[in-house]
Amino acid sequence: MDEMKKMLCHDVEEMNEELFELASFIFDNPEYNYEEYKAAELLTNYLRKQGFTVETGVAGLPTAFRAEWENGTGGPVIGFLGEYDALKDLGHGCGHHLQTPICIGAALAVRKNIQDKPYKLVIYGTPAEETTGGKLIMAKTGCFKELDVAFAYHSAGATRVPTSSKALQSIYVTFHGKPSHASESPELGRSALDAMVLSFNGLEYLREHIKDGCRIHYTIKESTGPSNIVHEIAKAAYTLRAPDKIYLENMVKRFEKIIKGAVLMTETTYDVKYNLPFHNIIPIPVLRKTVLNNAVKMKLDDIDWNKDSSGGGSTDFGNVSWIIPSVVIYTDYCDAPSHTQEWVDAGKTEKARKSLVIGASLLAMSVYDLINCPDLIEQAKSELEKAKKALENRE
Repeated sequence: MDEMKKMLCHDVEEMNEELFELASFIFDNPEYNYEEYKAAELLTNYLRKQGFTVETGVAGLPTAFRAEWENGTGGPVIGFLGEYDALKDLGHGCGHHLQTPICIGAALAVRKNIQDKPYKLVIYGTPAEETTGGKLIMAKTGCFKELDVAFAYHSAGATRVPTSSKALQSIYVTFHGKPSHASESPELGRSALDAMVLSFNGLEYLREHIKDGCRIHYTIKESTGPSNIVHEIAKAAYTLRAPDKIYLENMVKRFEKIIKGAVLMTETTYDVKYNLPFHNIIPIPVLRKTVLNNAVKMKLDDIDWNKDSSGGGSTDFGNVSWIIPSVVIYTDYCDAPSHTQEWVDAGKTEKARKSLVIGASLLAMSVYDLINCPDLIEQAKSELEKAKKALENRE
C-alpha cells in the first residue's frame, strides 16, 4: 500500500470514535420514512462544523441535504450518498445508521490528505430508502447530475461490491364492489374481495412464465370486514421485482392485465396507485475493480470476488446508477439476513465499529484513485453508457 493510502486509513482510524458516536446516536434514535429529523440535524450540524457548505430541505424533502467542499476548481465531482432511515417497528435492522458517518469519514480523510489536485466532494443525505425511496424524488428534481461518480456504503456479511440489485415496482390497488348480505341476497352483490383473491391467483399463475430471478409479493392491506357480507372494498399491496428495469416494465404490463381480468370476472372496478420504481444497479467494472483492489491492499480476508455478487433486495441507489457511474461498497457487519433482530443487535458492536472503519477507508482510498487518475472516471462513464444501451436494445 502506498503512503497516501496508508495516511487515508490512518486518519479514518483516528476519527473512528467520533464517527461511531454519530452512528450510535442515529442508532439510538431510529426514525422512519421522511421523518429522520434528528439524524439530519445531527449530520448537517457536524458537516457545517467541518467547514462544508450545507443545503437542507433538498428536493422539497425536509430530511434530505446536500453538503459540499471544494479543493481548487475544474476537478472531478465525487459524490457520497448516505442513508439514515430505520425500519418501522424494528429499528436499525439494515445498518443505515453507519452509512452517512462512513461517507463523512471518507470525505474528511480525502480532504485532509489530497491537497495538490482539484476536486469537489459532495455528500448527499438521502431519506426513506426503506419505503418509497428519497433518491427517486431527489433525482427527479435534478440531484446527482452534477456528480462524475457516486459512492455509497452498505453493511453486509462480507466485503464485496454487488454487480446488481433487483428493479422493483410497488403497487396499491383498491377494488370496489357492490355490498349485499352474503346469505340473504348474494346475487345482488359484487365482491371486491373476490376480485382481490382472483388477482392473487392470477399472479401465482404468472410466476411460471417469468424469468428466473423475478419475484412477486402481495398482501391484504386492510381488513375487508366480516365473512357474512359481500365486500364493497378490498385493498391490496403488490411488489414486483425483476433483474432489470426493462424486464420489470414488461412484468407491470402483465400485472395490469391480471387486475383487469379479475375485475372483469367479478363485475367490479378498481383504482391503482404506483410508487416510483426502483431501478436495478448497473455495475461498473472499473469501479468494482478499484474498490476490491483496495480491499486486497488492506489485507481483508473476507473479500467476495463473485462476478454475480448480488442480493435479492432492491435499492433506490439503483436509480442513481442509471444517471451516473456508481458503486456501493459492502463490508462485513452481520452474518444473519438483514431486516432482522440480529442486525439490530449488531448495531453498536465492535464488529460494527470495524465495519465503519473499513468502509470509510475503502471509500477514501477509491476516491483517491479516481482523483489521481481521471482516466478511470472516463472509463466508468463509457462503461455506463455501453451497459445502458445493451439493456435498452435487448429484445
